[in-house]
Amino acid sequence: MDHYHAGAALGISVGILAGLFVIVLLFKKKVLDMHFDERQERARGKAFQYGFFTLLIAVYAYGVSDVMFGKWCDVLTGVTLCVAAGLCVFAVTCILKDAYLSLREKPRTVMTMFALLSLLNLGIGGRHAWSGELVEGGVLTFRAVNPIIGFATLVILAVYIVNHLLRSREEEAE
Repeated sequence: MDHYHAGAALGISVGILAGLFVIVLLFKKKVLDMHFDERQERARGKAFQYGFFTLLIAVYAYGVSDVMFGKWCDVLTGVTLCVAAGLCVFAVTCILKDAYLSLREKPRTVMTMFALLSLLNLGIGGRHAWSGELVEGGVLTFRAVNPIIGFATLVILAVYIVNHLLRSREEEAE
């Protein structure tokens, strides 16, 4: 394994470990409290279904695009695009059906977490774009994973904020 691939593997490993650490920390601090009522469970089941089918369609579309146009992106980037599409559909569906947060979770904490994730990933992606590392030889590299995740979390955050504001206005009107 050359230095480039070793560095990529190390970066991915550190990212996964950091993500797991944050999730464990959030569970220990009781920020992520996954207790949903029956209505939310049904809505989340539908959202999982929509997200799963979106993932299937996206993976198939990625495969077809690779066959038709040749290698246009790194495999990790293509997979990340597919996963991000499925996760966005799941999250947006949950948000719109008021099933994204459990009854005990605090919206501000979740919004802050998504804002930080978006800023961090978009910042790293911007640095890669500035240095010209996103595309090499006409192929979108694995360095595009950060902006993809940053954009996905930003979309989820934007939908959550808009939905939260609209619900607040509806509650005030009643």
